[in-house]
This record gives sequence, C-alpha cells and structure tokens, in this order.
Amino acid sequence: MKQRVVWLVVSCLMVLALLATSCAKAEAPATKEVTPAAPAAPAAPAAPPSSTFAPAAGGTTKAVAAETEKPRYGGQIIYGTNTNPLNWDETIQANWVLSRVMGETNENLLQGDWAQGPAGTNAFDWLSSGNLVSPSNSVGQLAESWEFPNDTTIIFHIRKGVHWSLDPNNAASRLVGGREFTADDVVFNEKRILWDPKTELYQTAGVARPLDVVATDKYTVKVTTPKGFLGMTWEYTGACIAMEPPEVAAKYGDFQRWENSVGTGPFILKDFVPMSSVLWERNPNYYGTNPVGLGKGDQLPYIDSLKMLIIPDLATRMAALRTGKTDVDWYWTPLDAKQVKSTSPNIKYVQYWGGYKCWAMRQDKPGKPWSGDVPNVPANPSVADANALKVRRALNLAVNNPEMLQTLFSGEGSTLSYKIIPDDGIYKGVYTPLDQLPAESRELFEYHPDKAKQLLTEAGYPNGFKATVFYPTNVPEYADVTAIIKNYWTKVGVDLTLAPLDPAIYGNMWIKHTYDEMILFGRSSYNPHVQYSTLSGATWNLSIISDPVMDDYYYKMAAAYTDWEKKKVIMKEMNLYAIPKAYYVYWPVAWAYNFWQPWLKNYHGESSVGVFKSVAAIKYIWVDQELKKSLSGR
Repeated sequence: MKQRVVWLVVSCLMVLALLATSCAKAEAPATKEVTPAAPAAPAAPAAPPSSTFAPAAGGTTKAVAAETEKPRYGGQIIYGTNTNPLNWDETIQANWVLSRVMGETNENLLQGDWAQGPAGTNAFDWLSSGNLVSPSNSVGQLAESWEFPNDTTIIFHIRKGVHWSLDPNNAASRLVGGREFTADDVVFNEKRILWDPKTELYQTAGVARPLDVVATDKYTVKVTTPKGFLGMTWEYTGACIAMEPPEVAAKYGDFQRWENSVGTGPFILKDFVPMSSVLWERNPNYYGTNPVGLGKGDQLPYIDSLKMLIIPDLATRMAALRTGKTDVDWYWTPLDAKQVKSTSPNIKYVQYWGGYKCWAMRQDKPGKPWSGDVPNVPANPSVADANALKVRRALNLAVNNPEMLQTLFSGEGSTLSYKIIPDDGIYKGVYTPLDQLPAESRELFEYHPDKAKQLLTEAGYPNGFKATVFYPTNVPEYADVTAIIKNYWTKVGVDLTLAPLDPAIYGNMWIKHTYDEMILFGRSSYNPHVQYSTLSGATWNLSIISDPVMDDYYYKMAAAYTDWEKKKVIMKEMNLYAIPKAYYVYWPVAWAYNFWQPWLKNYHGESSVGVFKSVAAIKYIWVDQELKKSLSGR
C-alpha cells in the first residue's frame, strides 16, 4: 500500500527553535504544490485536511510535477528562522535541536530515501521531522548498508572512500586533514552520545541504548542491542547521531564553537554571526549523488552556498519570504500562512498536519490535585488515584476545544489532537475518529464546564485550587493558549498563574524536570510508537507518568518495530487506553505550511528526509537563476 509520511511539525519545531536558544507516518493530508491565487478551503473542524486542493489560478495542482529540465549548478539558497544557535555539539543539545545547523555538515549513518519521495516514487512526503522510519524507507548515508544477523545484532557496513571535508582556512579542519571516515569514527560518536547520561539522546533511547558498539574492521561496525529492541536501537544508532571527528574533541574538548565544525556532508560551515546569520559553502569533494530523475548521477549539492538568516521578529521574517529575500521557510501556522498566501501570488506551499502541544501536569508530586494525595480523603491509594483522575479530566472538560480551534487556527485543524491525530493515511486502522471514540474519551475534546465543576467537587475541590504553568516567551501560541485556558479554568474555580520564562531558563527547566507543577511543550504527531510523552523515565515524559500499561505498549511496539500491521493494532489499543487517562491537558492540533519560491526546482516542500533531517532536502534542490531574476529582479 502506498504510504506517505508526515511527521513532526509546528509544535515540535517551535520547541526545537526555543530549545536551540536554551542550554539545555502515514499518508498525510495530500500535499500538493500550490500557487495560492485561489487557496484551498480548510476542512471542517475535527476532520483531516482535504485530500485535494482546488487549482490555483494560472497554476496546476499535480501532486508531483514531472521534471522537464535537467538540474543546473550554482546559486544560493537562503532560509529564515527565529533560532540563534548556541553550539554544534550533540552532547550539549539534542540532535533534533541541532539538525538545522549540523544537518548539512555532519551526517548520520542513515537517511530517508529521497528516491521514495516526491522526486521519485512519491511513496513518502518527507514533510517533517519525526521517528516513523523503518529499514524499508531508509538508505545508507555514511553507512553503505546494514544487516540484522540475529535479533540482538546490527552490522553497519561503512561507505568506503568518504573523507572529512577539508577547509584550509579552518584549524580544526586542517587538524583532521581530510582523512577517510572509518568505523572507528562511528564507535567514537555512538559511545560519546549514547553512553553519556548527560545527553538528551541517552535519556530518549533509554532501554533501547546499545549494549556495545565495536569496529570489527576499518569499514564494519557491530552493534549489540537489548533483546526486543533491535529496531529502536537501529533507529537511534543509525539515524540520530551526527558524526564528528574524534581528534577535534581530543584537542578542543568539544564541538561547541562553530569553528570546530568538521563534517563529511554536502556543505562546509564558513561563518556564523550570532543573532544574524549562518553561512555554508558547497563541499566540492562530497561523495553523494542524485539518486533519481533527470539529474540522476549528478554530484551533489547543486547550489554554491546556503545561508540561514536569524530573524526573531515574525513580521520581518514574513516580509523576507513575501519579497523573495528568503527562498524557503517551514512550519507556518494557519493564521500566519494565510497572510503569506494572500500577499505572495507566486509562492508555492504544502499543507499538512502539525504536531500536537501538551500541557503537562506532574504526576509524581504529592499533594497536587492531579497526582493524588487529595485532602479530606482517607489514605487509600486507589481513592487518591481515582480523585486525581477526576481532576485531570475536569481540567480537560473545562477547556472549550471547538472554540479554541476557531480562535487560534481559524478552524484549520482538529480538536482531536492526542495521541493519534486524525490522519487517515498511514494511520488507517490506528486512528479512531472523534465520533467513534467512547463517550469518556470523546468528551475530553468538547466542552463540559458543568461536568468539570462536578468532578472537582467529587475529588475534594468544590472551590477549586491554585496552579502555575510555565512556558517559553518565544512561542507566541503559548501565550495565547495559556491566557485562553486560564479564562476557562477560572469559570470552574481553578486559579491559574501564568509563568512565562526566558527560553534558556525554560529549556533547562523542562529537560531537567525542575518545574513544580505544570509546563507546556510540543511533540511530534507522527511517532506514537516511541511513547516519548508517557514512557516511564523518558525525558519527554513531562507529566512524569509511571503507568506499567503504557510501558508495556512501548515494549510491544518496539518488538514489532518492522511489522507495521502488528504495530498498528498495538498503537490503536494504546491510543484508546491513553486518551481517557487525561495525563495531559489537550488543545487542538493545527495544520502546518511550508513555503518556497518558484525558482527552487526539484523541491516539493520536503522538510525532513528521515529522522530529524530538517534541511536534508537542500542538497537535492537547484536554483533556476533566470526565473529568479525575472520574478525578483535579483
């Protein structure tokens, strides 16, 4: 069956952006290249986006237009972001945080298969970051191939003849000397990231961390995995670790400074001006070639340079996109996208499901209404747990989700946002439509303030209680959401204190779990199999849930990693179990938009070709410089 994958979007990349300033699958709604002279009408609330778009005036709506020109070399691509990078070291920040600044220089062993995307068979959309990958939709990058000789062993065969890039003007690069990339480099990086308890990926991988990683010869790496976690360990070791040369770490201590950046990728990092820009230039000795289309066999990349403009102000970033000063930009919310479409007649875009946001409530703090230990109740754990559940459900019932969908997203999204969003593509047979959910689950996405008040009274809080929620200041949606929900909760007696934080302080708080009560964060909608938000001990488990049933679902899904049909059954059961537990406060999920200029060719809106490969498509794109000059004057 044809599968089109869409993963993490608006929320998770917003979190990515804010964490980058801290120290700290599926058939998607059909995504077409559209010229928005006649934008697509949004689908009704609580329904997935339309599978087709109305033709735009003067344009077409083919899912993937056939190539008519052979790719040409030269030119520059510029994109905008609100993120100022602080370092280039995955021991300090997570791989998904650093993917924008490291993705073009430091490669993984694996990546998503570009030939299975819109440029080739169109089996996958490669629209965003996430973890819904498998051996069937991945190809070797620094690893030429891999094998599973048994259920606890992975063998990576390292690509021969790949060299670290050589920049004669960079001391770290001269130190490495353009030598060949080998299995020893893999072992160094895998152990450095996955065996260090201070790294985010150490916590994320958890029980799926490799037991051992050894180089059996110059081009072969053997990974020993925990039993039952072969697939998850393959994903973490193969797709989540950017390779960096060990001699640079030995001399300079780490890779925090941009000047220490040395990689094997299609670009070489040349300059970084804090709060201004990052510049990469083409690696003339890059080994990669175009796998498909009229440019099949061409050495990559096509462009001469890549530039990231750091634009914290949204209006300025939008103006840069509208006027063609930036060539591509990703993860726009419906309201902001509407402005871009209405003022940019030539711009192209794709529309797809965004990621969900979560309002976490710590379950491990005694005395909190949502975690048990309720006053005036006998010391009976079962009674305390039952009352805590009533409080969590009440907090959800008090939120007017249908109204929020209209207020925040103009109806472009769905009230059903957790855990499986209403994407009936690859989640066909997994996703349960809102109207088919049991009443106790369905009502959580509606609005029932009277019942919320009743449950609070039954739980021992007839007059409500006080609570505090933390959130970062650089995600505008969070300020809106907290203000709206504060108003809803006031009506049922809950006195909510809003605690906006500097992104750096927030990032340190959430990753170390130092908040006392509630905190906001974003998650991918397209990786429910990894159970990040509910797995005991996981960094992303910000409600600090300890539910053996949810943990068991994770273990079962990990064991069924490559058996998609079996995993779908498990995910559906998990979803139906998790929703009524109300471990988080839910609010609607929105659609997301990626925009690009018409002079970018061999591009279809892809924003992640594999796990957290947020700029991996860049090396395949070429710039029609004549068209750019005719449309922009530049």
